[in-house]
Amino acid sequence: MVYIRLFIAPIFMLLTLSTHAFDRYTAHGGPIKGLAYSEASNLAVSASFDYTAVVWHADGMQELKRLVAHNAAVNAAAFSSDGQWLATGGDDFAIHLWSVDDLVNGSESIGSIPLTGHTAKIVHLEFSADGRTLLSSSWDHTVGIWDVESGQLIRQLKGHQGPVNAAVFATSGEQVYSAGADGHIRLWNLETGEYVRSLVRNGFGINVMDFDPVLDLLAYGGSNGVMGLVSLADRSRDLELWVGGPPVLAVSIDGASEKVAFGTAEGRVMIADTYVGDIEHDFTAVKGPVWAMSLLPNAEGLLFAGLDDWVTRIPLQDFKVPSRLPDRDRRFHPDEPIDNGQRQFARKCSVCHSLTASTERRAGPTLYGVFGRKVGAVAGYPYSPELKAMDLVWTEETIDALFRDGPDVVTPGSKMPIQRIKAQKDRDDLISYLKRATAPVTP
Repeated sequence: MVYIRLFIAPIFMLLTLSTHAFDRYTAHGGPIKGLAYSEASNLAVSASFDYTAVVWHADGMQELKRLVAHNAAVNAAAFSSDGQWLATGGDDFAIHLWSVDDLVNGSESIGSIPLTGHTAKIVHLEFSADGRTLLSSSWDHTVGIWDVESGQLIRQLKGHQGPVNAAVFATSGEQVYSAGADGHIRLWNLETGEYVRSLVRNGFGINVMDFDPVLDLLAYGGSNGVMGLVSLADRSRDLELWVGGPPVLAVSIDGASEKVAFGTAEGRVMIADTYVGDIEHDFTAVKGPVWAMSLLPNAEGLLFAGLDDWVTRIPLQDFKVPSRLPDRDRRFHPDEPIDNGQRQFARKCSVCHSLTASTERRAGPTLYGVFGRKVGAVAGYPYSPELKAMDLVWTEETIDALFRDGPDVVTPGSKMPIQRIKAQKDRDDLISYLKRATAPVTP
């Protein structure tokens, strides 16, 4: 695990504001897409683009386990309320179930139970109150309903006209609410899979949703910037806290404190009272999107994360949150003056690849010594069979073709996201930088 101070110092990052402090922690090699907290086990988990999930002791945010099972970015994680299970889901269309007892007491290398059945990425997971059933929301336009004990897919809810971004159980446990890119929050009967009605017709995609059974309240955020609350007990209490801002990408609600938190694509965090809608905190948290957040019990604190590789924890009780948290050097999409080749690397390559000999905690193999190396030749990296069989060698010409034509053309079967660099000068500058930065160091 790597701990960071504001200027890349050891131990852990601690920033002091007046007499208060907030902490930032990192254990990933890529952006963080999901966060979850378990009150029963006092554990937190972060899910990352680096293909891993990291389980933390929540009190001091000490790394407990790094979970390696997915073959693509991990987008979502959820604990069962009894603290027995952790589920993770990702871009590889797969879900993995992990025994929390094994995480806490088991060996360093532990296994998981894979759940397969979706045909597109998994973006949200939710356990039933008794921990026996799991909901999975997928971009294949369905909600999966899984029996946790057997690992079997019971049924899929089909009705959204586009990706499903979240699904939660109703208080009774007999119904399910789902939110999708079609702008609807839909109600379903769990036992039959029957579609009942649409509670919300936003007109724009609903990106995120959370539910609190104590308040019987749904909180949701949309691509049009809407931050809304739906009172299932009394629809006259429905609220729109905000609309017309940047897309809302994260939400968390806490019934004990009656608080809700939202995070946006521009790094803004808002925390509001769910009863009257008063906004109690409104601040810029990071440069870039906030993709994940979790209010701690009784709103004692807030965990959030996004484009860069750290988790931020701030206290909320007796803490005056400033309008903007102090900046930290960004690994991805840096703001400081750099040459164009380094900028292209930061934006196109740094999330997945390192420039040092180690590939640890990165989604892709190291680029150290890449020129003249055969595709699929870094020892220990889990390449696809297609790449292992290729005769391609990395040169100025083949790297130029990779970003001109795309990995789907040059390296079909690879895990590399489809991306291209249109301008020849940008490709030339990137190659020039890579030749300097990846050259092996001679003794």
